Amino acid sequence: MRKRNTTPAISARRHQVFDAVLSTFQPGRLVDLGAGHGGYARRAADAGWTVTAVDARDDRFPDDSRITWIKQDVREFDLTGFDLVLCLGLWYHLTVDDQMSLLIKMARNGSPVVIDTHVATDNPTFKLSDPVVQNGYTGRLYNEKGWKTRLTASWNNTESFWPAEDEFYRMLAEHGFPVVFAATPWVTRDRTFFLCAPGPQQESTGE
Repeated sequence: MRKRNTTPAISARRHQVFDAVLSTFQPGRLVDLGAGHGGYARRAADAGWTVTAVDARDDRFPDDSRITWIKQDVREFDLTGFDLVLCLGLWYHLTVDDQMSLLIKMARNGSPVVIDTHVATDNPTFKLSDPVVQNGYTGRLYNEKGWKTRLTASWNNTESFWPAEDEFYRMLAEHGFPVVFAATPWVTRDRTFFLCAPGPQQESTGE
């Protein structure tokens, strides 16, 4: 049975952390990947950001002319030129292959990334598989049953990968984000916001 854990207290904590993270940056161009209902895109617009919101489903997009709403698979979206990338409630709906591919794209863009996600623990808030190893990373699998009809499920994916916390940090470091700040206390026992800082871009020596 899929558990629900979106209580008012959890929502308030997510808003608190999100607003605090945004306040550490000078507003610029921001993209919200997997924007869903658009609530966080609108909070970013309220804070003065120029916002693009992307989701494969546009069923929940609100009517807000301040934001550029794009119906597209986030895995295909061009991240070039954005000053901040948001992945809020998206990461744990991706396969390990898609997580790595998206990290590579984000690292090439060279901007900070905010990831709000669950990680695999021995006491998860959702039903997960036993531990597995995929592409060298240990984690657990989440059944995305109903992805074709459930608006909060993944897009075109029947099973997602939740890395263990230490494996999540390792994946980030190995794909261009060697410095990561986690919001504490965590939003739930297995979920929080991670502010991921990209490493220096490699430049040609010109020899």
